[in-house]
Amino acid sequence: MADSRTVPRTRGPVARVFLWLGGGVIAFAATFWVVTATTDLALSVGVYGTPGTYKVASCHDTDASRKNSDISCYGDFTPDGGGADGAVYVRLEDTGHDYPDGTEFAARQGLEPETIQRAGIRGVTDELWQIGFAAAILCWLAYMAVRPPQSGRPNPGRVLSRREKVAERLMGGVVVCVGVGVLGFLAGLVEEIAF
Repeated sequence: MADSRTVPRTRGPVARVFLWLGGGVIAFAATFWVVTATTDLALSVGVYGTPGTYKVASCHDTDASRKNSDISCYGDFTPDGGGADGAVYVRLEDTGHDYPDGTEFAARQGLEPETIQRAGIRGVTDELWQIGFAAAILCWLAYMAVRPPQSGRPNPGRVLSRREKVAERLMGGVVVCVGVGVLGFLAGLVEEIAF
């Protein structure tokens, strides 16, 4: 009689190399995403930058296919305490919002004159979900790199190794980051609907 148990397949060296390379590319992209979103969040919160007001002149959907909205707005940023002569004409790319002409909102100008970020709670929620999901991706990749191979046999009395404890903490980080991302996204939706 033949043995009906199946032996778990292990990945070969070529597959492992491709998985590590793919993971490295994804980690680089997620790191870039979390860093840019964090600097935008710092600008929204007021850690740096010049406070002022942005007045929308016009917004247009720049996606010709009309399948995905890619809204860019044009308008003037006026620093607090500055008059019309201190206004800077700025194009906001991929705003995610189709603001009506003449809309004004509190904003902060970054180190470069064309860097404008919405200030206040709306600016925070616009960035918070991005940070949450990008950090969740990084935690997941770290979890996948750290977790030990699974054995087919459960052993409830076994003491967890240091590596397994780190993997559990990373999985907890994934859960927390996804929670932050979902809450930030929902807060942005509620604010979009309410205002």
